[in-house]
Amino acid sequence: MKTATRIAAGAFSVAVLGGSLMLAPTAQAAPTSCYGSAKSYSKPAGDRWYPANGSGRLTTTSNCADINIKPSQTTQIAVCFYPSSGGSQCQPSFKTAPAGQWTVVATDVKDGTRFIFDFAGTAAKSGVWAA
Repeated sequence: MKTATRIAAGAFSVAVLGGSLMLAPTAQAAPTSCYGSAKSYSKPAGDRWYPANGSGRLTTTSNCADINIKPSQTTQIAVCFYPSSGGSQCQPSFKTAPAGQWTVVATDVKDGTRFIFDFAGTAAKSGVWAA
């Protein structure tokens, strides 16, 4: 009798355990976060823009709705946009981006927008950006 009770109890335990395993949620791949997709930058002294004027453009992605920067040194910064129709348009004023903190430089920017960072001075700067 004890053997039958143990088998029944064991079978019940397996059924409960198996049932709870079936109810466990399945792991899903998380989308890339805005800051998780950050890229580093290093602007040399003597230049005001990153990337340097004429050496390319940065492009926004679907990872972020905004253009963000986390500088190594507190800096004054703006963004210059390069629409597909040609020309450029820079923000009219600079924002202060504190060292080691994320700062939103431009909000609600369309995916695929080309831009550069405009630093208020020509000192060397470094950090990370996400857009």
